[in-house]
Amino acid sequence: MLYRCLRVKATGQWINVLFTDAGDNFSTQSIKHRAVIADALGVPRSSLEVVDGGSDQRSGDLLSLPYDSDPPSRLQELTAISRSEWTTDQMRELIELLANEVSR
Repeated sequence: MLYRCLRVKATGQWINVLFTDAGDNFSTQSIKHRAVIADALGVPRSSLEVVDGGSDQRSGDLLSLPYDSDPPSRLQELTAISRSEWTTDQMRELIELLANEVSR
């Protein structure tokens, strides 16, 4: 099992987010995970550090991500994924959701 944690370089404070993968490597590049979290926090991407390892490295007070009271729809979740990383099932689901939107 692989674990991916992020922390603020300047303070060393861990962010309350954890990515895991049961395989030998992550299918998503660390730079993409870092970009998404930096954008959510409203900080420069270069201010965050990605730490991969065999266990959850986070400790202490974790920096929380902003809470969005309206969770994203499944359509928003799927369109947030890079097209090159869609699975066949995700692409089919997206097509179905788009077809339902058009038919309303």
